[in-house]
Amino acid sequence: MLKPVAIALATLLLAGPAFAAGLTVTNNSGLPIDELYASAPGAARWSDNLMVGLAEGMLDTGKTAEVAMLADGTYDLQLSAPDENVLCVIANVVIAGGKVELTPDMGTACK
Repeated sequence: MLKPVAIALATLLLAGPAFAAGLTVTNNSGLPIDELYASAPGAARWSDNLMVGLAEGMLDTGKTAEVAMLADGTYDLQLSAPDENVLCVIANVVIAGGKVELTPDMGTACK
């Protein structure tokens, strides 16, 4: 179980800001997102910001944006929007098919 997560994180780190195809994130969490980080579940070892190069507001609630590549798997996601005093972790988020939707239920973890 740990090996696939380690491979996924290595893929993330190698992808960097110059990526051909990234993770499509749909934000229906009810929260603005200016910074997004990933970690193996429970590890709290956060990746670089997956939103490097995206303008502020690109992942406000109701929007969809492509961020840095993240392999399919299960992650903890750390959301940050410093101007709105948002900083929280959504645990055990499943990435599948290069896509993820952050739902209103996930957003309640941050409120």
